[in-house]
Amino acid sequence: MAERNPDISRFNKKAAFFVALAMFAQESVWNFYDAQVPASLRQYIGSAAVIGLLMGMDNLLGIFVQPWMAHKSDQHKASGGNRFRFLLIGAPVAAVLFALIPWAISFEMLLVAMVGFAFVANGFKSIAESLTADYQAPNHRSKGNAVARIGVALTILASAAISYVVVDKDLRLAFFIPAVLLVMGMYVACRGLSSQEPHGIAQEADESPQLGLKGLVLDIFTSPDKRRLLLLLAVFGANGTWTAIRSQLTPYLMEVLELSRGTAGSIGFPAGIAFLVAAIPVAIIADRTSRAAVCMLGMLVVALGCVAVFFATSTVQVSMAMALVAVGWAAFAINAVAILWSIVPHQKYLGTYTGLYWTAAAIGQTLMPAFLGLLVDLTAWRYMMLHAAVLSCLSALLVLKVVRSSPSRRQAQAEEAT
Repeated sequence: MAERNPDISRFNKKAAFFVALAMFAQESVWNFYDAQVPASLRQYIGSAAVIGLLMGMDNLLGIFVQPWMAHKSDQHKASGGNRFRFLLIGAPVAAVLFALIPWAISFEMLLVAMVGFAFVANGFKSIAESLTADYQAPNHRSKGNAVARIGVALTILASAAISYVVVDKDLRLAFFIPAVLLVMGMYVACRGLSSQEPHGIAQEADESPQLGLKGLVLDIFTSPDKRRLLLLLAVFGANGTWTAIRSQLTPYLMEVLELSRGTAGSIGFPAGIAFLVAAIPVAIIADRTSRAAVCMLGMLVVALGCVAVFFATSTVQVSMAMALVAVGWAAFAINAVAILWSIVPHQKYLGTYTGLYWTAAAIGQTLMPAFLGLLVDLTAWRYMMLHAAVLSCLSALLVLKVVRSSPSRRQAQAEEAT
């Protein structure tokens, strides 16, 4: 195959750009949703716990919707279509529901808009995430995913800018802007990708029976090859731990270092910069060595950063420690899904396994913040980052098992060539 198409193993820069644009478009609405919808809920609900429960509703919906829709896109792709139809239909519908949120004049209307948006947007979230695997050769998927993650990270800045400049002047306009970015960005991305040749297009002509979603999920638990199961457990733990650290960091710093709410909330900015700087290097290192080993080392770096935060006594020290945590998280987040893409039973299931990846992540993001909070309740705020370090090490141990059960790099390359 490589002899017929010598360019197939090259990194597709154009495809990486358009996938990053699709991810930027998609995450623009999600970041703004997380930033501004809680304030809308506060108009009707006084309980922070209830607001948090409603804000976690999108993760619960994603557990069921994402793998189902991703599997549908795999089936459509296997029958000669592509994933663009799901994106080009889903994006405008989600954009309309998102833009309706500030127009709600009652709690019931707000809840309908939230549920509708979360359902539709979750429906194509994993499908967009699958595009990197569709358009990059296996040996360049970490790098492609790194570019996509940069697109996601930039939405944090976009959301902050819209919040700062527009929200207080016109809330409805503020919600309208990310909705427009979603539709326009997704359209341009799909149009750009349609001119690129998907990787492994010859593999899609495989005539083996198409397994259903239930069969694919059962295979993860019953197969003698436990790498997929171990990796999804690591994804559950790692994503959950990262989310728990982010969600609990502000009260931790207020309690332990007695910082103001504003100072504590802004202390993670250097971590965002560190993630952007580290994204491409950790992807290149992983593509040239071992992705599983880089993921394992990444979670150990997260644990080391958490211990550094525990011993930190100033805002500068905490900022530096959190930057270290972000570098470790980048190593895991960018490479873990690329590992899963490389060990799927067949490349025609890329979308389904991407959906399962984000399902594991969503479950972790839903449960782990509460678990870390329980550990704090049982001990004290002072020890929160030590608890987080232990949880990070547990995720690293799971990835270590993946490393030990993985074939050698030379063997993996031979398998890819065949």
